[in-house]
Amino acid sequence: MKPVYLVRWGLPLALVAAGVIVLVETDIEGVGEALIAAAICTVIANLIFRLGFGDQHDRDREEAAREFFDAHGHWPDETPRG
Repeated sequence: MKPVYLVRWGLPLALVAAGVIVLVETDIEGVGEALIAAAICTVIANLIFRLGFGDQHDRDREEAAREFFDAHGHWPDETPRG
C-alpha cells in the first residue's frame, strides 16, 4: 500500500473510528464530534489538493504544445503545411 493512500484514506478512517469510540465509550462532550470533523476536513483537504495538482497536468500539456509550435511552426495535432 502506498503511503499516499494511508494518508488519504487511512488517517480519516482512523479518526472516524476514534471519534465513534469516544462517542460511545465516554461521557466527554465534543471530543468525538471533533475527531469526526477532523476526518471530514482531512478528506476535503486531500480532495482540494488533488484537484489543484490535476490542473497542473493540463498546464504542462499546453506548455509542451506551445514549445512544439515554436520549434516546428504548427501544432502537434496538425499536419505540417508545405
